[in-house]
Amino acid sequence: MKTDLIKKLVLSSEWKFHQQYQSWLNKYRVKREFVTLVEIWMLSLAVLFCGFVFLIYINKSSTQWYFLRSARNTYNNTAFNHEIIKTDILDLKTLNRDKLKENNSRTSLWINVETINID
Repeated sequence: MKTDLIKKLVLSSEWKFHQQYQSWLNKYRVKREFVTLVEIWMLSLAVLFCGFVFLIYINKSSTQWYFLRSARNTYNNTAFNHEIIKTDILDLKTLNRDKLKENNSRTSLWINVETINID
């Protein structure tokens, strides 16, 4: 009698264990598929985010280089015009000095320099 009861308990507990194990396997498989889908989505989002950041970085750097190049060209043109004006003023000063030496007098030559606006 005791052995029958023990066999029933063992068999019933074995059956319950098997059922629980099977349900756990089913849940794990479903969860594993869900986890795999979540991993794929997270990886896709990470790749898209990195691509988006890369595109923003490229756009920003190319825009900065465009404006830097434009400012550098403006500066070079202004510096060139400034050097031309300086050369003209030096030529006029030299001419004035030469005239003073020729006349050997204290009269000076007036230098008329036009106002030049450099944009």
